[in-house]
Amino acid sequence: MLDTVIQKATASEAEKDFMLRGVLSVVKKVVTAQQFDIWFSSLRVFSITDNSITFVAPNNFIREWLQGNYSDLFSGAVYKVLNSSREVIIVTEDEVFEQTPVPSFPDNSDKPDILAASVSDKYYSILPNKYYSFENFVVGPCNRLAHAAAVAVSELPGHAYNPLFIHGASGLGKTHLLHAINNVLVSRHAMKTLFMSCERFVSHYISTIRSNNWDSFRELYRNADALLIDDIQLFENSQGSREEFFHTFNTLYNARRQIVITSDCPPEFIASLEDRLVSRFKWGLLCGIDSATIETRIAIAEKKASLWGINLSHEIAAYLAENLPGNIRELEGAIARLNREEKTKKNSVTLDLAKKVVHELSGNKKAVSIEAVIEAVSRRFHVSVSQLQSKRRTRSLTLPRQIAMYLSRKMTNMSLTEIGGYIGGRDHSTVIHADEKITQILKKDKNLLLIVQRLESELQR
Repeated sequence: MLDTVIQKATASEAEKDFMLRGVLSVVKKVVTAQQFDIWFSSLRVFSITDNSITFVAPNNFIREWLQGNYSDLFSGAVYKVLNSSREVIIVTEDEVFEQTPVPSFPDNSDKPDILAASVSDKYYSILPNKYYSFENFVVGPCNRLAHAAAVAVSELPGHAYNPLFIHGASGLGKTHLLHAINNVLVSRHAMKTLFMSCERFVSHYISTIRSNNWDSFRELYRNADALLIDDIQLFENSQGSREEFFHTFNTLYNARRQIVITSDCPPEFIASLEDRLVSRFKWGLLCGIDSATIETRIAIAEKKASLWGINLSHEIAAYLAENLPGNIRELEGAIARLNREEKTKKNSVTLDLAKKVVHELSGNKKAVSIEAVIEAVSRRFHVSVSQLQSKRRTRSLTLPRQIAMYLSRKMTNMSLTEIGGYIGGRDHSTVIHADEKITQILKKDKNLLLIVQRLESELQR
């Protein structure tokens, strides 16, 4: 669909701006100021055709929320501005980036300031999102150091901690802190930032190989005031991208430009990452985010609910926190569903409704097969599947086997007996012992905890 939109779109930037201002003025009259800041302030119009108007949302979470809760409002606002009906399409920045040709300039032309041009703002860097602010970030023992470092970087970029490397499992708040830093750098310091996922950097690198427009590529990244990269562990399968990033890193670091990086593990655990990059990532501050305690999770649930205007009792917040022990995105999803039930079905938020939502979310989780768990553990610990399923009890096999049982109990729908039977014909008590053993080890061994968290992230993708 987006390919067709790009081909047919002929509206000028002035027309898109007029359309956006008109639609947002209608929306402002209907929603609260807080709702507008969270959901609508980062939107832009990508294209206008005879049959449709395409809006771009910063990420998939906001896109799905707008489609699920404000589709009628969008359609009505478009009709008021154009006095005619159009199909309303909402896409994400990543979708636009993947479908947009890389800009190129003739060798003999005056190249524009790429960072100042709309090209980088719209197609390369993730737009500022007020929802992910420092004020909306709940601080607890699990993330206090990372939060403090992020605040320090935003207040004194290029000097406080450079680079800042934040690691932790998926859904614990790393991307939230990246957004918060970017928001401050752009709004308070008026800096030209580049904030993107590692995947987008790699995609841009690959498209530049095709276009051979290396001058524009390097000018874009090396002239930035700050570079923020999310999920840099995805570099492990792209040697050329790592090489280019290495030189970009050196240029920015030597110019005292701020660099912020997130990953699901510390740099030394990223497969295939060269020692020279590992050492550079440790030049500044390396800090981790752990899983939130139950008290922090309750506070997060209450904070998210207040942002959506939901009156959530402490009892319901505690129930959600206790029964959705995964990452914070699961809590956000539960709050979003409660809000939809309250707004569209006029249901009051009760404990019974919370139980229903938790049940639905638990039932919709992606089922992980025990085969996938065994294979993932086999790759990580360099042992064969047959060895994991054997009766051998050497130390080199016992730990990986117990981790496989621990992850199987946590992530699959299999019973204890089924797990034990699959992993070498063992009984259910062996699986219970393995689960308890690994749980105790993870409380003391941070390195093993990081390995297990990364295995979980891989299996959840």
